[in-house]
Amino acid sequence: MQHYFILTGAMGSGKSTLCTELEKLHIPVIHEPARQILAEQRSFGGRGVPEIDPQHFTDLMLSRAIYHYREHAQVTHPILFDRGIADMIGYADLFGLDLQVYQQAAERYPYHATVFVTPDWPEIYTTDDERKMTYLQAKAFGDKLREIYIELGYSLYELPKTSASHRAQFIISFLQKQ
Repeated sequence: MQHYFILTGAMGSGKSTLCTELEKLHIPVIHEPARQILAEQRSFGGRGVPEIDPQHFTDLMLSRAIYHYREHAQVTHPILFDRGIADMIGYADLFGLDLQVYQQAAERYPYHATVFVTPDWPEIYTTDDERKMTYLQAKAFGDKLREIYIELGYSLYELPKTSASHRAQFIISFLQKQ
């Protein structure tokens, strides 16, 4: 899907803040499934959280990512996905799961060839109720995602470590050229 763009990167690297900024500028954003699923599962004591059942958590994220992918199939304008289906390979790897189903899904559901990447950024990294990783763990996860996207044939467009409004302008300029 040439109008589906991915924003990926290390946890705590400013993706959510950037997505909020892009939405203010009327760029449609599909928010990452991890935070949604964590909040939902924890609200009723569900087992779909990494500390209880990482397989179930990752499967829920994959299912949600595929749902969002299919849900917007008829749209022709650019849409930004905060994490793509290929990110689920990274989560599966992080939890030591079999990667095959996630790799197959990533190949079956392609996005635009250029992926926006927010680099790890220790100065802004924080933990919260959903983000419990240390900075070094988040950085390693971001590095793994880069490898995954390159292996899948995507080109990476690294965003600068600057304000969300400046980052948003980089993305908008890129989208306007498409």
